[in-house]
Amino acid sequence: MDIVIDKQDFEWSLPVGMSAHDEVYESVKPAIDTALDNYCISLLGDVGIQQIMAAEEGTALKRYFKMMVCIGGFLQVLRQLDLVLTPTGFGIVSNDTVSPASKQRVDALEAQLRTALCRARAMTVHLLRSNEWGCTAKAVRAIRYAYTDHYFFFASASSGAYSYKDWQNMQPVIQRTDELLRVRFGDEQTDDLLDAYRRDDHDRLTAYTTALQLTCDLTDRAAASSEDVRGTALWRRMERELEGNGEVYALYHGSDAYKAAHVETFGNKKESTAFLFNG
Repeated sequence: MDIVIDKQDFEWSLPVGMSAHDEVYESVKPAIDTALDNYCISLLGDVGIQQIMAAEEGTALKRYFKMMVCIGGFLQVLRQLDLVLTPTGFGIVSNDTVSPASKQRVDALEAQLRTALCRARAMTVHLLRSNEWGCTAKAVRAIRYAYTDHYFFFASASSGAYSYKDWQNMQPVIQRTDELLRVRFGDEQTDDLLDAYRRDDHDRLTAYTTALQLTCDLTDRAAASSEDVRGTALWRRMERELEGNGEVYALYHGSDAYKAAHVETFGNKKESTAFLFNG
């Protein structure tokens, strides 16, 4: 592996990094190295590592990956450093005449960095999507739902205002909406939508565009209201989309979920061999 992260990468990656002193980078570098190893193992895998190494310096994929690693490493040791924070940057207390930053300022920096880490990870995963990486177990773990962190932080209506805590609070809603869709339209169809997204399969994604957007809209609706989304116009639009496009959503139309949704109600007629006489 030959992914190198230097002080310039560190300074560029952190919001206050441009004024970072050398001792800050040197103190954080072991944690950055550890974070690099962890992300390579848990997120990239062999395929993803090759994509990062093949990417030119300055390209979005390499920039966001390095940002994620630097911020992740810095957060590991943030509370262990005696930081002094100024309007132009930060450093480590090196003498008795300078006091460490207040807990409130360190808390604020940590919250800012955790949000920045979420955004960097969201963009990294989004840019990793490919036919090669998208079929790996790493991709399946990184992109578990059609409502992604990339959509939340970069494409939703209030994306710019969201924090890492907002993303944490969305998790139960995302999971519940995913389960509702799986029960109604089947696991196979839902998994194929996700597979198309992970692989960045343009042909399937073009066909699935409406369903994917409606999934995000339904999730946002569920987060904003306590009502059951299955009673909304958005849900009815989703049903019309999948019911009316049998060729595109063939997996749904051939599933047990489809059969369950189209069970004919028993008619108690005299000509029926199962006619029930109630007197």
